[in-house]
Amino acid sequence: MTDDRNYALGSSDQELARLDAQAEYYRPATLDAMRWAGIGPGMRVLDLGSGTGAVAFAAAELVGPSGSVLSVDKQEAPVRTATGNAATLGIENVTFVQGDLTSWTTDERFDAMTGRLITMYLPEPGPTIKRLATLVRPGGVVLLQEFAMSATCQIPQTPLFRHSMDAVLAAFRAVGLPTDLGYDLDRVFVDAGLPMPTMIVGGRWERGPDARIYPLLAGTTRTLLPVMVAHGIASEADVEIDTLEQRLRAAGMDAGAGGSGPPLVSAWASVPG
Repeated sequence: MTDDRNYALGSSDQELARLDAQAEYYRPATLDAMRWAGIGPGMRVLDLGSGTGAVAFAAAELVGPSGSVLSVDKQEAPVRTATGNAATLGIENVTFVQGDLTSWTTDERFDAMTGRLITMYLPEPGPTIKRLATLVRPGGVVLLQEFAMSATCQIPQTPLFRHSMDAVLAAFRAVGLPTDLGYDLDRVFVDAGLPMPTMIVGGRWERGPDARIYPLLAGTTRTLLPVMVAHGIASEADVEIDTLEQRLRAAGMDAGAGGSGPPLVSAWASVPG
């Protein structure tokens, strides 16, 4: 991993807004995975990586008022934003705290641990997840979710979509971030001393003028544009970011294309007794 990780995505207001849109896109897949993993009423859940609070709020919905969620994020801005979102939504069984997951700990013990799109940012995922899993009671569940970015799909595929997605993949790789960790989550579990997990893949397929893949791809491109420029992947003139979403949508409509964002791979296993 390089120090470009934080620079690549950051926690600006614009990036947090993008995370909100992304979270809504993947909400059904996240809730499905949580239900399959056994997260339910009365459970205490530890959530890794708060973002804008979406995963914690999904867990809070499933555990209900008799349960609770503690969510940890390294950056101050996401914790502040997620706390404000909880207040706005009237969600009272979630707490957000700031902490570096590579060293953070607590005396609390949990029935489940969740982490969506956070494992990819850990310098040593296996050892970190192994340490954090000790905070989950024996028989409790660890659920991790990561993208398989290279499986992002448009059919029929337009040149602009392919070119834009290739630039995004190149930008992640340029700063040392894995693009397809979802397909390797079983290795993360084994490295963490956990059993081989159950794994499923979720996402959406959309066609037409309201397909959300276009603003998602354009938003991710906007966030990563400084990385693309710095590493010679693309120039601002090449990308034309202010019109990219409209051009992606127009090209897709002209081709009659449908599309799907990166598949979200979910993996879960019980903590050994």
